[in-house]
Amino acid sequence: GAMRLLGSARRPAPSLFSLPGLEARANWRGAKGLDAAGYRPLADAVRRIEDATDALADEYVRAKAARAEAGRKASDYEADASLHGGRWDWLSYVDRGAIKPSFAREAPVAARLLDAVPRLMTGVPFGHAFYSALGAGAEIKPHTAPMNLRLRVHVPLMVPEGDVGMRLAGEALAWRRGEALVFDDSFVHETWNRTAADRVVLLFDVWHPDLGDDEIGAVVDMFRRAAAKPK
Repeated sequence: GAMRLLGSARRPAPSLFSLPGLEARANWRGAKGLDAAGYRPLADAVRRIEDATDALADEYVRAKAARAEAGRKASDYEADASLHGGRWDWLSYVDRGAIKPSFAREAPVAARLLDAVPRLMTGVPFGHAFYSALGAGAEIKPHTAPMNLRLRVHVPLMVPEGDVGMRLAGEALAWRRGEALVFDDSFVHETWNRTAADRVVLLFDVWHPDLGDDEIGAVVDMFRRAAAKPK
């Protein structure tokens, strides 16, 4: 454990398993970086979501208000107190690899845009897509993803002024409204919001671009067979 943590700022350190041979790059530098790496369809999908920042922010506010009016919980997620401090609310479309049909009624703009993302990560328990609201004063302690099969995308919708940010593989990053962060969260990372308002992003996971469709199919099938085994 100590040696893995020692190197985690410089190389990926997934907590569960790692597939050899995938490009290990912490910060993919947004849509421009995806383009430069030859992943144009994904870059174009990210840009379409960036272009919809205003509509997505308005949709999130409406969905949050509708949940409150209906007496529903604001979040689909129960925070892990050992990792998270403060409030972290999720409004989920993909929850542990499964698409939630109710989201399309709550948030049709986000659902339509996410449906158009090439190789959105579904079918495995590591795939997520949700409106992510990190509350005032909240923090998520340093951690890594369970595996290196995905890239994570944040499209910032509401970014309060002040001390709010992320540290990824030792690099301090700032969210800028409408400018996507694309990163490999198998590198150690942490986030914080030391302001008086929520930080809201549309967060979603995609399969690592180096994976072939046959490899993705094999991983999904492995988890499908594991889930079907008698307990």
